[in-house]
Amino acid sequence: MTNVLTPHRPLAHRSPPPRLSAREDLLTIAFTCWLIIGLFVDGWAHNNDKPETFFTPWHGLLYSGFLATALWMWSRYQRHGRAPAGYGLGLVGVAGFALGGGVDMVWHMIFGVEVDLEALLSPSHLVLFGSGLLLVSSPLRAAWSDPDPAGRAPSLRAFLPALISMTLVTASVSFFMMVFSPFLSSAATRAPYRFIDLHAGPEVGEWLAEEVQLGGFASILLTTVVLMAPTLLLLRRWRLPFGALTVLFTTVVGLVSATEGFDMGEAAFAGVAAGLAGDVLVQALQRRSLSMASTLRIVGAVVPAVLWFAYFGLLAVFYSVAWTVELWAGITCMAALAGFGLAVLMMPPAVPHGADGPASRAGLA
Repeated sequence: MTNVLTPHRPLAHRSPPPRLSAREDLLTIAFTCWLIIGLFVDGWAHNNDKPETFFTPWHGLLYSGFLATALWMWSRYQRHGRAPAGYGLGLVGVAGFALGGGVDMVWHMIFGVEVDLEALLSPSHLVLFGSGLLLVSSPLRAAWSDPDPAGRAPSLRAFLPALISMTLVTASVSFFMMVFSPFLSSAATRAPYRFIDLHAGPEVGEWLAEEVQLGGFASILLTTVVLMAPTLLLLRRWRLPFGALTVLFTTVVGLVSATEGFDMGEAAFAGVAAGLAGDVLVQALQRRSLSMASTLRIVGAVVPAVLWFAYFGLLAVFYSVAWTVELWAGITCMAALAGFGLAVLMMPPAVPHGADGPASRAGLA
């Protein structure tokens, strides 16, 4: 009776959020580049024993970049009366970054300025890191949510906001993982005998040599994941224009190398080689109209192999390679397998129709 007497009221459909123009997205990119450059300059200062206080020129560059980004995003919110598409979480990032900056200042005043690994694990820095990711990824989210089919295969110029946004996200992650970066480590160039401590005994030296090698292996695998995850994600969403991977790899590896004043700058050209090889490979695969799963797995395996073979080749030319061929060739193959595995996880085989498993029982199949 209630259903009969109660008049039907159609649900109100809220209009989709407004979208910023390409010019506005590029301005967002300009301001977030200012922020991320400040981040890497601050990292360079920490790595080169510059004055360790909160009030420094590099902190000024970092926080002025944040202020410019925050004011720009707020102005877009004010203009449209609501958060533009992809920018809602960016505004959350503005609030989080402002809070993290205040906490960071108080933290430094109470506990001093952290160095090395402590700087990466500082709670205030982790708040800044998470909030910064929300900020710089706003143009990427906006492009990702665009329903226009014509945007599936953009030109490099049209793709720049999403590409640079993803590049800044990847660079930020690489910054916080820099203590594990092969592009800042001489682990592969150190001969084991250098670690033999005459006072502690050869056993300690051998143990140290093994630990350094294991750290070098782990850094290569971790860097593979950090670089290949965004590569595969972009490839999963768009038909990438030529040059996209070159921009991504060259920028990320170059920025990381810059934090140590390019002490191993020649090795950074491995990023250029891997990006170019990835662009050539992606264009060839896209022309052959392979399935998405096959494309991801080929790219996932080949690009890490090119990256690390180029890396060890450059080390051999400009420095030295202390690892045996079994070690450096083996870790390169492991990195290729890691990239392949990441591609499988990103697009796993389809679940057979009617299969009685947890996914189908939950209505997810």
